[in-house]
Amino acid sequence: MCFTGIISKVLYKTIISAGAIVDNKLERDTKHALNVNEKVLKNILKRNEESEIGKKYDFKNIKTIDDYKNKVPITKYDYYEEYIKRMAKGEKKVLMCDEVEYFGHTSGTTGKQKLIPSTKKARMIASKYMAFLLNRYAYDNLKYEWKYGRGLLIADIVMTSYTEGNIPVCSATSGGMKAMGKMIKYLYTSPYEVMTIKDKESSLYLHILFALKERGLTFISGVFISSVLDMFRIMEENHLDLVKDIRTGKVNRNLVIDDDVREKLNSYLEPDAMRADELEKIFKDGFRACARKIWPSLVYIGTVTGANFSIYDDKVNYYTNYLPIYSPCYAATEATIGMNKNVGIIKYIVIPDTVFYEFLPVDMENKQGGKIITKNIDELEIGEKYEVLVTNYSGLYRYRLGDVVRVVGYYNNSPEIVFEYRKNQVLNMASEKTNEMQLVAALRNTVKIFELEIIDYITEPDNNVSPGRYIIYVEFKDPLDAFTLKRVEKQLEIELKRTNIAYDRARYNFKLSPLKLVQLKKGTFNKVKESMYHKGVSKNQIKVPRVINKENIRQIIKEGRM
Repeated sequence: MCFTGIISKVLYKTIISAGAIVDNKLERDTKHALNVNEKVLKNILKRNEESEIGKKYDFKNIKTIDDYKNKVPITKYDYYEEYIKRMAKGEKKVLMCDEVEYFGHTSGTTGKQKLIPSTKKARMIASKYMAFLLNRYAYDNLKYEWKYGRGLLIADIVMTSYTEGNIPVCSATSGGMKAMGKMIKYLYTSPYEVMTIKDKESSLYLHILFALKERGLTFISGVFISSVLDMFRIMEENHLDLVKDIRTGKVNRNLVIDDDVREKLNSYLEPDAMRADELEKIFKDGFRACARKIWPSLVYIGTVTGANFSIYDDKVNYYTNYLPIYSPCYAATEATIGMNKNVGIIKYIVIPDTVFYEFLPVDMENKQGGKIITKNIDELEIGEKYEVLVTNYSGLYRYRLGDVVRVVGYYNNSPEIVFEYRKNQVLNMASEKTNEMQLVAALRNTVKIFELEIIDYITEPDNNVSPGRYIIYVEFKDPLDAFTLKRVEKQLEIELKRTNIAYDRARYNFKLSPLKLVQLKKGTFNKVKESMYHKGVSKNQIKVPRVINKENIRQIIKEGRM
């Protein structure tokens, strides 16, 4: 075993051992979930009582959860915009007393992108779960197949920009990755320089190139399963060039990278004809189930999936032959909320000690005297859906995430939840409230019937006809003729009626017209992703919005119609 391999094994064994300590703490915390969560609230208020907002709401004299709910209003991002602008200019002690380490840039799937302040305290709280428990739970589930080798991590450490006050603006994962520094090369196959490349296609190509060189690759990890699928698609489309690069030990000249970065990356490579011949043979046999042939030691895929992401699962399974997929956590730029102990099952234990939680019943009818009443961590009912509110260490108080979750059980005394949908990613023209999960289920059922492959989809309500209707824009891997497209459209209508009874009722009562399916040109969603990236979204955290919410995306979709 080479020196790097020895260090990698030692590091992973250390991380997994540390994960057991963190897991034991989570076990204790979940037994006393409300008490732990209340302590988090009190700690946040104590730390920030001298901030501007702490003085405004008299944090110093808040003694109980009820006091807090009575004194501090429920908020959305708009409430914080002016405060955050001042903080971005360098003003101190505005929303919290701690220094802003960086501003996290959200994906903007539900509208405008947001700048979310993050502190060292918040990052450290999240990192102990993300770094240690992720690996621990994967090991616990797969210990009989486990290999202590490096993995492919599809991530970046690109700082999007800096504020007027010289504070970095980046994705939350970029901030976390940068803090790992020199450990990266011992944990992952991609050199540090690859993670600094801004061009999405070039970055993915290089992630794959260095992973292909590592025959003993243990896992593949990406923030979202869509980025893992993008990686496999880039591999399939560029396999000839990738084999050539491995054979010659030189990075492809067509990649959009700086000369000094190219020179550094070339220094990590050397000609490897044997590996090139091996890969060439595998690729000639086709790409179905290719992952296990390329990397015989591959144990699992670690990435967030389920709910709105499940539309990508089938195609990833095509490449991996149903390699176990581990969806490790439920997190947002604003908070790390839940951890999943199970490979192959998607449900998250709410972590009591990261932020203070409130849960708002989705019907919004639970009011007393016109005041919205939220539930605490121990008051949730199994089977019910709630919007998540968080109070965090980075200056957000009673903040509505816009995420709707469903409670599926309890782990000790902390809820187990599944993500359902984003509140603003809902089509609602006649009180039918069609959400992402219902759309995805209808699309998956439809494409299975016709044995089609879709690249991605997006929707919009159309009131240019009466009654209104949904327009579903889909990019298919292979274009459909007009006759087949019409058949698919009719089946999609049937499937959507099945997945959303309220939609079926609206159609039956002539409150909605039949949906319209519009085919998009090849590459349309690549343009959408590029547009989002140029607007500041991390290239590995891009989530295609399910409802058109920006004019630039509307224009791309309009130009992409066939």
